[in-house]
Amino acid sequence: MKTSAELDLIQLKMAVTLEHEVVVKLFTGEMMTGIPKWNKNPKGVQLRTVEGAVWVLLEEIEHVTRIIPFKS
Repeated sequence: MKTSAELDLIQLKMAVTLEHEVVVKLFTGEMMTGIPKWNKNPKGVQLRTVEGAVWVLLEEIEHVTRIIPFKS
């Protein structure tokens, strides 16, 4: 059985591949919303938010919620 952290990483990888928006909750309690993108640093992810790009280390992420858009 997969751990919560492994499931969150799967959701993050799917969001990057499908260009879905995510809500990321950090262990500090802070929440960020944006479109994730991988870059050269394998220990982190870039979130493209309305305020600009933000780098987040994977070890700082407590939970990932992927927002799946509905197409009409």
